[in-house]
Amino acid sequence: MDPDAGSADLDDILVVVGHPFGDVEVPLADWIASGPGPRPFVRPVRARSRLTGQPLPLSVIPLRYRNDERACRAIQDGLIENPWPES
Repeated sequence: MDPDAGSADLDDILVVVGHPFGDVEVPLADWIASGPGPRPFVRPVRARSRLTGQPLPLSVIPLRYRNDERACRAIQDGLIENPWPES
């Protein structure tokens, strides 16, 4: 896990991935495994605990897997490795 990520258990985190045709909730582990695929602009927009249902900050998602502007810039600048180089 990235040092700037929270310490939440990956199995407990559900993320909502924003998509133009509708948002989808998936386990964080699934998002980490597959990423955005051919849709480079989709990214997690919310997170919650599977156990409690409580909202979680996006910082529980390791930076390299956020697919947001900050993560893409860090990858582009060589600060972190691209987790989905085939995307």
